[in-house]
Amino acid sequence: MAQSATLTASTPTPKGSATVKFFFYSALFYLLASMVMGLIVAIKSVNPDFLTGSRFLQEFLQYGRMRPTHVNTAVIGWQTTAFFGIMLYGVPVLCKTQLYSEKLGLFTATYWNLNYLFGAGSILAGYQTGVEYGEMPLLFDIGVVICVACMFWNLFQTVVRRKERMLYVSIWYWIASVMFLAIVYIVGNIPAGWVGSGTAQMSYYYFYMHNIIGLWVTVVGVGTLYYLLPKLTQRPIYSHKLSLIGFWTIAAFYVWNGPHHLINGPIPMWLMKAGIIPSLLLLIPVWSVLANVIGTMKGVWYKVSHNVPLKLLMTGALFYGLACIQGPFQALMGPHAILHFTYWTIGHAHMPLFGGFSLIQFAAFYYILPRVTYRHIYSRAMMNWHYWLSVLGFIIFGFAMWTAGIIQGFEWMDGKQMGASFVELMESLHIFLISRAVGGTLMFLGQIIFVWNVYRSVTAGRQVTADDEIFMKTS
Repeated sequence: MAQSATLTASTPTPKGSATVKFFFYSALFYLLASMVMGLIVAIKSVNPDFLTGSRFLQEFLQYGRMRPTHVNTAVIGWQTTAFFGIMLYGVPVLCKTQLYSEKLGLFTATYWNLNYLFGAGSILAGYQTGVEYGEMPLLFDIGVVICVACMFWNLFQTVVRRKERMLYVSIWYWIASVMFLAIVYIVGNIPAGWVGSGTAQMSYYYFYMHNIIGLWVTVVGVGTLYYLLPKLTQRPIYSHKLSLIGFWTIAAFYVWNGPHHLINGPIPMWLMKAGIIPSLLLLIPVWSVLANVIGTMKGVWYKVSHNVPLKLLMTGALFYGLACIQGPFQALMGPHAILHFTYWTIGHAHMPLFGGFSLIQFAAFYYILPRVTYRHIYSRAMMNWHYWLSVLGFIIFGFAMWTAGIIQGFEWMDGKQMGASFVELMESLHIFLISRAVGGTLMFLGQIIFVWNVYRSVTAGRQVTADDEIFMKTS
């Protein structure tokens, strides 16, 4: 039998592969950076004197600067950069065409990275707006919008020039998500002096704070889930209609969820209810996604045990579903009065961002990288270690924060909000803050293994051959 031909570096690669790799490798840097900063924040919650040995460390690594830089690097740096790379790969594949412009893609990636690095640096230097998820100064906000516009144009023109006439549901989610990102980011980062002050300003900004997750990360993440699920199971999606029901209900209901952050606050009752009711209606798109996942997986659940990307995908879908059950529950006035402003919120925020969509992104990396580098993933054992450290670390982290938040909320309702009683309460929560740091350490170790595995795959992974199963199947 003739030996299989090897696909070498000289083998033509799909147009857009260089851009995909640029975004992917950049995202890995931001992933590690966000994990380091998150771990520093967690340790400082246990030991406030951590990394305070010099004036420089005291100033630049103080909690008030590290925490917003960590959040921005996780959401804008890691997740947005990674999703850009995923879309730049997936849209041309689904459209059976080439990326519209490799040059525009590389320009976008270069500008995006320079803009974010200087923007994050400005937060660490103390120049920030005070808007959660939008702390970067206006100059860098403009840069983000320019990059998003370039991304939309490149993807939209690719879809216009498609050879596949049918638009698979992932295209719907991906193109819409970039449009939503532009709208939400512009609205949320309009300078404070232009939108008034007080509760009017907070209503405006909570639209942004909630929907940068709801209309950007969720929409692009669900689109990625729908892309990977048929690829990893080799089965068609269970119901195209269900996927479109999920798409339109997310678009219809998520946009109104901002006011539920201000429940029991100084806003009109009708505005509170305008946030509560759509929050409950979000159960419709969530269950449409989960029903589609369960229907597609029927008869092939056994594949999860030996397919690490599929295992990551299913676990991410599970955490996404749980986060979207937590959300409507928290939006009710009773639970909100107990849980808001407590550690519970930290655990809840990490559930969709890390437990849900980061795991889906990890699955996408493991699936896409061999198809743009022509090298197999270096180590299956490291993939498993990455999975278990990430999941177990998050479970420890999440349960520590949720438990601490419940205790905190009930104790505050009993009057332990100030003075000696407040200090006593915080001391009683110390064990949960230690658990948070332990969970964060495991998550961080998992990402080190992930990045090292990717590096070894690119530099020393087994070369893909022309008749490998990986290329015989649909990309």
